[in-house]
Amino acid sequence: MDMAQSNYDKTLARMPGEFLKYDQQRMIRMFCHDYDAEFLYLRLLDRCYRISRRLGTIEWEDESSWKPAGFLEAMTIYDLLCCAKDGAALSGRYSQAEHLPGTMHGANPAKGAFDDFAASCDEDPEKLKKACLALGGVELPMGELSFQVPLFDFLPVMVQFWSSDDEFPAVFKLMWDENVLQFLRFETVCYAARFLVNRLQALMGLTVEEAEGHM
Repeated sequence: MDMAQSNYDKTLARMPGEFLKYDQQRMIRMFCHDYDAEFLYLRLLDRCYRISRRLGTIEWEDESSWKPAGFLEAMTIYDLLCCAKDGAALSGRYSQAEHLPGTMHGANPAKGAFDDFAASCDEDPEKLKKACLALGGVELPMGELSFQVPLFDFLPVMVQFWSSDDEFPAVFKLMWDENVLQFLRFETVCYAARFLVNRLQALMGLTVEEAEGHM
């Protein structure tokens, strides 16, 4: 884990320099409509982030102070701003990450990744509901508990949960717009998923799992 964490740190330390190689005017046109001479601004899961136009570093606003962004959120923002496809647009159709168009269908490498979180939600589903609302989620009239949560203001994720019963365990899953890969690479979708679950865990008063991304 120490070696893996070190690799994450090295990757994160390298990214500001990579960011500065890309066209910031394109980022402004596509996503960062709020900007000034020093920073580009963006909302991710109901937090305000700023990206230094000179240094390429990312911080998020915590009440009256700014804190360095962690690996998962920073990589999600860097990938969106630097690598989104021209004309990226939502389809309005949702699927799980392993079934997105353009991905190889088959075994899900993240199968079972959120089983422990689903079990925690099963103990008190109302906490999950409140956490989704706190992230700006809108409840949807489907299933037992479904929310459309804005990952970015322009890119929603569907959160779904079913309680356990006598035959089946609790189920938690994320549904992505079928065009999400126009905005983020597949690996980054996994980072974004992990960050979303981390935020939900924190809002529910659970231990946050500091782990690499899963779908």
